[in-house]
Amino acid sequence: MGGKLLLFGFESLLQILALEAAVKPFDVELVPVARTDYNKTLAVLAGLDAAPGPVQPYAGGTLGGRMIVLCGLAEKLDALLPVLAKAGAGPDCMKAVLTPHNRSWNAVTLYTELLRERQAIQGKS
Repeated sequence: MGGKLLLFGFESLLQILALEAAVKPFDVELVPVARTDYNKTLAVLAGLDAAPGPVQPYAGGTLGGRMIVLCGLAEKLDALLPVLAKAGAGPDCMKAVLTPHNRSWNAVTLYTELLRERQAIQGKS
């Protein structure tokens, strides 16, 4: 596989299938993440690290929106982003690249940071 897309908040099978069809030429694996797994680290969800032990299942609500984490896809980023947007993951969907800095974060931490960054950027406009 040429990398993974971690999908958070994609509740509709139609949304997931549209993304899957769109990224098929890129040899990308889609990983829809169950809400109960939102406390696991991004690296564990991407299959890069083993779980350090039992993780308390996430019992909170939704993140507040959809989010995609691109794992191992830095070289395909410029081509993938427009394809994702056309498949329904446009500007309303938060997107991030898995990095050494955020790989130990969970979904809630990453979504909160992306939301904070988005609000800071919009506040400067």
